[in-house]
Amino acid sequence: MMKLLLQIVLKIRRCYWWLVRPTTKGARAILVNPAGDIILVRHKYGEGWFLPGGKSKRNESEEETIRRELKEELGVVDIFQVVMLGEYQNTYEYKKDTVTVFVVTSFTLSPKKHFEIEMWNFFNPRMLPDKTSPGTTRRIQEWLKQKPVSQHW
Repeated sequence: MMKLLLQIVLKIRRCYWWLVRPTTKGARAILVNPAGDIILVRHKYGEGWFLPGGKSKRNESEEETIRRELKEELGVVDIFQVVMLGEYQNTYEYKKDTVTVFVVTSFTLSPKKHFEIEMWNFFNPRMLPDKTSPGTTRRIQEWLKQKPVSQHW
């Protein structure tokens, strides 16, 4: 039931974005464990695997956003190393969305459930799962220095 409700809410949000064309900002993270694997999440409201993260609150810095989102969605605490990979413009869903991507290599994970997250898992960044989103794939390739950093999501 929750999954269906979240899918409906997303469709309504996309209609709103199409009409209003808002400017938003958010942050996502490449969380790297000591073995070099990264965490990807699958949301209840859509298909595919994504970098964890989300929308910034009013007057919240991008780094504050990623720290809050990682704690809320995954239970990530004690984040010590946060390095910005890049800042990207995403106009895919009818809004002007600025997404800052960070690389986090030192953290403590105390797993928790979140209503938006269907599941999460660690993956080898060179062997991503089927249905990894194109934007997520590009950010990981940039981080691995397989592609130059772009400003477009």
